[in-house]
Amino acid sequence: GPFFHVRLKWDDGNKVAFDQPANQIKLTGSVYDGAGTLVTDALIETWQPDQTGKVPIAGSSAKPYGYGRSVTDGDGRYCIETVMPGACIGPSGEKYAPQIHVTVFARGLLKAVRTRVFLASAEAIKDDPMAHAAGARVATLIAAPDPKQPALWRWDIRLQGKDETAFIEA
Repeated sequence: GPFFHVRLKWDDGNKVAFDQPANQIKLTGSVYDGAGTLVTDALIETWQPDQTGKVPIAGSSAKPYGYGRSVTDGDGRYCIETVMPGACIGPSGEKYAPQIHVTVFARGLLKAVRTRVFLASAEAIKDDPMAHAAGARVATLIAAPDPKQPALWRWDIRLQGKDETAFIEA
């Protein structure tokens, strides 16, 4: 162990619920360890605002709004079906670009790691506080839309090594 992908699996957890689903997208990618090997037993949790940038508080659904969970498959891939998040304003008035908060649980991690994935161009995130905090590694936080399927976004997570994803110290 630990066996996050088995014990914390949530049926349909990769389908994020919202009051008013619109602009459906899929965020998909792979998880890699420090040696560049695919991680086939990771768990990815996501939390995000809705398409207007409103942070969900409660809902009438059996699942909490804005929250998702996906396990990696035998090829190290995950997939979250959700809505395109809107830009939002932080508690001190700071502006955040469209993004999804991500927590990764995987073998070899004593504590889960946290980060964000931007669903916007580098130009669109230039004023985002998290983009500034990531510094030179900001490119590791930007998902790429599929040119043939605009509703499909690709973002790989690298836990260590070359091109390691920028993680948030918590």
